[in-house]
Amino acid sequence: MSVTTCSTTATRLNHLTGKRTNSLGWAKSDCHTCSSLGRSCDRRRPRCSACLADGVICAGYVQQLNWERGALKVGKRRPKEQAEVVREVKPEKPPAPLPRPSSYTFVDQTVSQTRYRRRSRNNSRSSELSIPTSNAADALVNVTLSSGSESVASASPSSTWSALSASTPPLVDTGHQLDLVLCPQVSRHPGEIEYALSFFHSCFANTTLTFPVKINPWRACLPSIHDDFPSVRYAAAALAKRQQAHFDGKPESALILRLKSQALSVFASHLNDLSFECGLSTVLLLIGLDYAETGVANWNIHLRGAYRILESHGGIRLAESRPNLRSQIAMLIWYDVNAALISRRGPTFPRTYIEALMAWQDDDEWSMLGLNGLPDGMFLDMHRLAVAAADIDSADPEALEEIRQNILGTVINMEQGKYQALMSEIWRMGILLYFTRVFWPFRVYDLTAIDYQADLDTFTSHEGTAEWDFEPRSVAIQILTMVANIPSHSSFQKQCLMPIVLAGCEMSSAEWAFRKIATEYSERWKQKTGIWIFDSGLEFMRGVWAKNDMAMLADTEDGVDKPWVPWTEIYPPSTEYGFLFG
Repeated sequence: MSVTTCSTTATRLNHLTGKRTNSLGWAKSDCHTCSSLGRSCDRRRPRCSACLADGVICAGYVQQLNWERGALKVGKRRPKEQAEVVREVKPEKPPAPLPRPSSYTFVDQTVSQTRYRRRSRNNSRSSELSIPTSNAADALVNVTLSSGSESVASASPSSTWSALSASTPPLVDTGHQLDLVLCPQVSRHPGEIEYALSFFHSCFANTTLTFPVKINPWRACLPSIHDDFPSVRYAAAALAKRQQAHFDGKPESALILRLKSQALSVFASHLNDLSFECGLSTVLLLIGLDYAETGVANWNIHLRGAYRILESHGGIRLAESRPNLRSQIAMLIWYDVNAALISRRGPTFPRTYIEALMAWQDDDEWSMLGLNGLPDGMFLDMHRLAVAAADIDSADPEALEEIRQNILGTVINMEQGKYQALMSEIWRMGILLYFTRVFWPFRVYDLTAIDYQADLDTFTSHEGTAEWDFEPRSVAIQILTMVANIPSHSSFQKQCLMPIVLAGCEMSSAEWAFRKIATEYSERWKQKTGIWIFDSGLEFMRGVWAKNDMAMLADTEDGVDKPWVPWTEIYPPSTEYGFLFG
C-alpha cells in the first residue's frame, strides 16, 4: 500500500483535469489513506481526489457489509430443509439488450433531485444472487452481489465459483468496488466482524500488492466466508482488525487473538471436511496473519498443508480453469520460494506448478510483478536457485551458471516507468548478491557506471560493459543507492524488502549512511502497512551488524583484520522456523 503526505486537497484539485460524474457519490468518512495521514479528504468514490493527485493507491472507504443467507454455497453442499427450497425460474429467451445512449449527461452535483423509483421484483436470479452462511458464525450475515459489481468468482465452468460470474464481470481493480452493505437487521446492531470484512476487502487486500491486479488473491478468499466451517471468515476478520488497530495506534485486542484461535481450531478440526477452495484460502490467510505479526515463523507447516490439499484434490490441474485459484497458488508459491531462499531448506511446491501457472496465465489476470514486485521472467530461476541452495554440495555448477545468465538476461521494461525499472533492477541485483553469499564468488557485469537518475533505458542491456571480480559490498551499495532513488511513499520501494535486507547485511559500521537507508526503510514501511515482516527484516540485519561490529572491535585490539562474517554463517539453514522477506 502506497501512502504519502502532500499539500492540501484544495491545491491538489487544481491540478486535476477532466470531469468525473457524481453518479458514484461520496463516502460518509475519509478514505483509509487520508485518515492514516490525518489530512483532508474530499470523500469522492471510488478514489478520493487527494490520492489521485498524488498518484498513489487510494485505500478506499469503510463499507458496511450486507451478507445474506441464500441458496449457493462454495464447495460442498448440505441438504436443504423443505421450507428452504426455492424455485428457480429460467427465462425461455435471453432478455433483449438495453439501448445504448448516444451521449452522456453529467449531473450538476449542486442541484438535489427527487427520484421516484419503481419497486423492483425480487424473483430474478440475474439481478441478485444470495449465498448461505454457516450456523457457526457469530451473527447472521448477508451479501448481495448486484449485477454490474465486481466478482470474486472463478471462470471455471466446473467450479461452484462460476455461478457468481454469470451475472457479474470479473474482479477488476478499477474505480468500481464491490458493493457490500449491511442488511437492515444488522445495521441496527452492526457486528464487528462485518466491518472487519469490509476493511479487509477495501484496505488489506491492496496492502501487499505492487499495483492493483484483476485477480486479487486476497479478495479471491471472500467467497469462502460462506462455507459451513467459518475458518476463512475468522482469519480474514483477524487480519483486518489487526491492521485497523495498528492504524488507530491501538494494541492487539483479545478479539483478534480469539478470531485467530478460532480460525486455527476450525481449520485443524475440519481439515478433511473443508472444500479445497476454503482450505487454500484459510492457509493463505493464516500465512498473512503470521507475517503481519512477525517475519519469523514455521512457514513450512502452512505450505505443506496447502500442497497436500491441492494434491488430494487433483494437483495443479485444478487451477487450469480457475483464475482465482491460480492467483492464490502463485501467492503461496511466492511465499514458499522466498522463505526457502533464506532458510535454505528447499521449496515445498515443485517446479511443475510454476510452469503450469505461467502457461495458463492470462496477461490481464495477475503477474508476479503486480503481486510481489519480482519480474515474472526471474521467478522460475528464483525457484531453481532455492532448490539448489537446499543441497549446495551437490549443486551443478553448469546449472548455476545457467541460472545466473538467465537472471542477467532478463529484460526489464522501461516503458512502465523509471521507478518500476529500478525496482526490477534491485531484485536482479539482490538475487545475484544472494547467489554469491550462498554459493561462491563469481563474476557479474559491472553496473557502477549506470546513472540511475537518467531517463534512458539503461536497465535492458549489459552488453559492452566490463567484467570484474564480484564483491558483495559493491553490489549492496548499488542496491541501497537505487532504493534511495525511489520515492519513499512508492509501492515500488515497498516491494524490495529481501534485496534491501541482503544488501544491508553487507554494510559495516563505517557505512552508517547505507545502514540508515535500510533502517529507515524498514521502520517506515512497518508503520505504513502494519505488517511486521519489515521489523523482522531490520532485526535480521541488526543481528549481522552486531556480530561484525564486535569482530571489528576485536580487530582493533588485536591488530588483525578478520573477514566479514556473512549472514549465511549467522543464520544457519533451518527446516522449520525461518525468515520470510516478501
